[in-house]
Amino acid sequence: MRWELLFADLEARVDAAERADLDVEIAERTRDERAGIELAGRLVHARGESVTVTVRGGARVSGSIADAAGTWVLLATAGGDALVPLVAVAAIEGIGHRASPLTHVETRLPVSSVLRELAETRAAVLVETDGGAWQGRIAAVGSDHLDLDGPGGLRAIPLRAVLVVRARG
Repeated sequence: MRWELLFADLEARVDAAERADLDVEIAERTRDERAGIELAGRLVHARGESVTVTVRGGARVSGSIADAAGTWVLLATAGGDALVPLVAVAAIEGIGHRASPLTHVETRLPVSSVLRELAETRAAVLVETDGGAWQGRIAAVGSDHLDLDGPGGLRAIPLRAVLVVRARG
């Protein structure tokens, strides 16, 4: 009887050690997998979900994720669509942990491409930046800036300063 207890105790210790090793391995794999997840992938996965995006300076944009790519997110808000470059994002509330891999197109579709499409449609926009907000129509998009044609004439706005571009009307 004592031998049976001894063997049962040894088996229990081996099982506990194996479970502990497995728990460590799972934790390491989870951490490694999580390290490869990009914010853009989480946004792509969350299409249709309602979120609140806080941009540099503290302004907040709430809406559902209409689309996303490697460098931007498009929110459908109560006031219309709002394009937010990811470099302008300070925080996002309401986004889940799951992510989707980005397609080849999504990884290669910069915010400047979306802005060029807006320029072609001559859509009225409100461009919010670190230094203020201006209304007008995007006349052209360069490699690092956009030209906004609005009240007061043509204004060049560096893309790095853009926080939100809102569609008007």
